[in-house]
Amino acid sequence: MDLSTSELQTLAQQLRKPEGAYGQEVGKKMVEFNTPVIAFTIECLHLQPRDHVLEIGFGPGEGIAEAAFLAPEGYIAGIDHSAEMLAMAEERNHRAIMHEQVELTLGEARALPYDDESFDAVFSVNVLHFWKEPSVELAECLRVLKPGGRIAMYLSHPSTWLKGFAETGVFVARDAKQTERILLDTGFQNVESKEFAGTEAKGFVVMGRK
Repeated sequence: MDLSTSELQTLAQQLRKPEGAYGQEVGKKMVEFNTPVIAFTIECLHLQPRDHVLEIGFGPGEGIAEAAFLAPEGYIAGIDHSAEMLAMAEERNHRAIMHEQVELTLGEARALPYDDESFDAVFSVNVLHFWKEPSVELAECLRVLKPGGRIAMYLSHPSTWLKGFAETGVFVARDAKQTERILLDTGFQNVESKEFAGTEAKGFVVMGRK
């Protein structure tokens, strides 16, 4: 796909925070692209039926739905800074929200609106590469996790990005080892990574425990 510099910049910004009609279309593409990596990421968490789970940057809500399915007696929370994605995710998870199993919030990962030690697991899919200083957001993740709680953060490998994305200033390219070091420096333990290679995506999950 050959895009102009301005088109690349617009697309990158929409991937970071989908807005308007363009954002809705981006959200639909996210469902197509991210579904297999969402399943892979959540599998790494080994969710239990009563787990309390937080997804950061839930997008159209597929990860929320998967977590709710795997933790039917638990509680699934999600936070995203895009009003468009909140609307899409609420529609996707309407029944679980009505049953108070799922709660979705508009907000920022830098200031999570949850109590200390609230969650057994935290995850995100293709979000961490938007965090310029990820230690801030990851410290919040650490705060809201229960002792022994798990984190799993998926990132597409920078080699799979559209040509020019790295120059937009929207994404920060990090490999698995660099991401592992960031989690370790934040205070996570038992940090490790796992590669993902599908037909449409290539990336890795970095995992750790509190």
